[in-house]
Amino acid sequence: MFRKFLSAFKFKKHNRRFWVVTAICGGTALLFLMLGWTHNNLSSLVGLEAYTEDLRATYGTKTPIDPQLVLIGIDKPAYLDYSDDELKQDPTLRLLQTSFPWSRAVWADLITHLCDAGAKVVVLDLVFGGQGEGDEAMKAAMDKYRDHVVIGCNIHDVKTDRGISMTLDVPNPSVLESSSTLSPGFDERVGFVNIWPDPFDDVIRFARYRLEASQAGDLLPTGTVLESLEARALRKFGRPELIPPGSQPLRFRYTDWAGRGYPVISLGDVLAPRYWKHNFKDGEFFRGKIVLVGPTADIFQDAHKTPLPDKQAVIQGIRVDYNSVMHGPEIHLNMLGAALHRTFLTEASDYENSLIVVLAGLLATALSFLVHQPLRRLIAIIALMVLYSYASLWAWNHWNIVWGVANPLLVLALSGVLVLAFDYFSERFEKTRTRKTLERYVSKNVVKELLDNPATYFHTLEGVRKKVTILFSDVRGFTTLTEGADSAALVRQLNEYFAEMVKDVFSSQGTLDKFIGDAVMAVWGNIVTQGPEKDAQHAVSTALAMKRSLVKLNADWEKRGMIKLAFGIGINHGEAIVANMGSMEKMELTVIGDTVNTASRLEGLTKKFHVDLLLGPEMGRLVRDKFILRTVGLIQPKGKTVGVEVYTVMGERGTAADEKIEAWLAGYETAVKLYRAQKFMEGIEWFKRCLEDHADDYLSQMYIKECEELLKNPPDAHWNGVFVMTEK
Repeated sequence: MFRKFLSAFKFKKHNRRFWVVTAICGGTALLFLMLGWTHNNLSSLVGLEAYTEDLRATYGTKTPIDPQLVLIGIDKPAYLDYSDDELKQDPTLRLLQTSFPWSRAVWADLITHLCDAGAKVVVLDLVFGGQGEGDEAMKAAMDKYRDHVVIGCNIHDVKTDRGISMTLDVPNPSVLESSSTLSPGFDERVGFVNIWPDPFDDVIRFARYRLEASQAGDLLPTGTVLESLEARALRKFGRPELIPPGSQPLRFRYTDWAGRGYPVISLGDVLAPRYWKHNFKDGEFFRGKIVLVGPTADIFQDAHKTPLPDKQAVIQGIRVDYNSVMHGPEIHLNMLGAALHRTFLTEASDYENSLIVVLAGLLATALSFLVHQPLRRLIAIIALMVLYSYASLWAWNHWNIVWGVANPLLVLALSGVLVLAFDYFSERFEKTRTRKTLERYVSKNVVKELLDNPATYFHTLEGVRKKVTILFSDVRGFTTLTEGADSAALVRQLNEYFAEMVKDVFSSQGTLDKFIGDAVMAVWGNIVTQGPEKDAQHAVSTALAMKRSLVKLNADWEKRGMIKLAFGIGINHGEAIVANMGSMEKMELTVIGDTVNTASRLEGLTKKFHVDLLLGPEMGRLVRDKFILRTVGLIQPKGKTVGVEVYTVMGERGTAADEKIEAWLAGYETAVKLYRAQKFMEGIEWFKRCLEDHADDYLSQMYIKECEELLKNPPDAHWNGVFVMTEK
């Protein structure tokens, strides 16, 4: 295999395929290398690569569900399902019955509940920007539990007269009196809540835990760093080392589809005394955990697309919906889980991805030279694409590496398809050229079978018996013509003659078996057959067409001062051996057998009976429905022991002269029957009637002479009316 590989890539100056295939595969790889290195990449390619990444995110390893993380959702804009007793006992519940935003005393009460119960960190995915009711209670709770509480700030764009600029919304001092000299946004209790999607499709794939001043325009003071909600929570959780270093976005693994990794606990249940006691064991459920609180109702419009697609599944007979859209607080919790479990993915460098693209181009080139059969090559390319896809998923799961998939697969696929297309059209071109060359020496249908169905063709060459129709045509007196004619002129005339005769053979789907001097041998049924009847009819149609063509040729030759030609045609149908005859150096497909010999004898007998077309006995049965046949006689060719019925053709049925020919032919056939019944006197009378309409009809004249001779010398009882031929 290695030697084969090396030999395939040897320097071949005149091998066009070598250079074209190399150019196709190399050019395709170079194109995708350039696309990979240009940052203004085509959006369709970026989207395709993102799609492959999302497939890996869907079927790849997920971040484990962390029992230390809890999601409390603001799942209603107001909670109205409390009893009167509960409302009397707890004023916070009455505040929840008003429309959102509620008094900040609600949040103060929630922070107190959770922190007193032992929650390690309470994260509020909310920005308390302006002043509001309950600020004093909120500020007191923030100060009291400053080591356990994180709230949000928000970066957003603002349109101004100078264009779009970035601004930072921070908690109001009435809620949080910052210890930072810069602003409340830099207080250790504040983290940005922003989740930035990929710009081309708005899908959240990356988490950002820090934002440097250089990444925020003129929003942040030089040299400062703003941390995310997740980073602040990790610090207060006592795990600052888990905050990823740097400020670049990191691809993270999701835990599960929306609502399936971290189920939403309703805020109304947490603040209701009955649920607090029974469902959460007086808050013991929250002990030592990071509790994230945020809006999860659709009315808050805080939902984002994730890489995990919408889908449905049937679990224990129940249809389950998986949603690709996830609320912001749940995404924050997934980012926290990714940091706790270090389930981040490293992007392969541009150089590594470029190397993979180059290797894909080399593989496509190697396959184009090593695997010649197109279907196998296509299967090999598909197998490589599948193998690489699984390898990239394995790297995603076990090495936490994101390889480029779209570009290498496109290089393999596009290179493979283009090379296959080149090979296909090259083969078509070569076949066409070969076909045209071969058709100058071999019959068209033989060439077609040889090139299109070689297996069938070569199987046939072993020798098989088939029902075939054989046509022989021969120029009359050709030997005499050659004695005094100009050889060059005669060859040109014969070539014109052969051109028309061969055209007639091919137009009726015949096989030109060979030229034998000035004779033409054609076959129907040896390569492709339409059945004995159709094959025989095609042969007769060819003979009639050849007669018409010769009339036109003679008219043209006469005008040009050239000699006129005449021919005889013999057609026979029967079983023959179709085989490849010859030696290893020179072979030809031909037919042999008695059927062939009889056809040749019939052609020779056309001179004896003064007709230009004779048909063998089987032909009469096969073509009678389409052609008007005339009995020539019972003839025993030389070398035969029995006589056979021989016919000639008066014309094709369905013509205007049918009725007149049929009427005359009926009288002739009656005369022939009388002759064979040894009623010679009556036969003579009928033959004479035939001569009244066709005075120069040779067959009628011949039969009259035969009848007269037999009247003089009556035959014995064994006479059967057979004409015995003593010469070919």
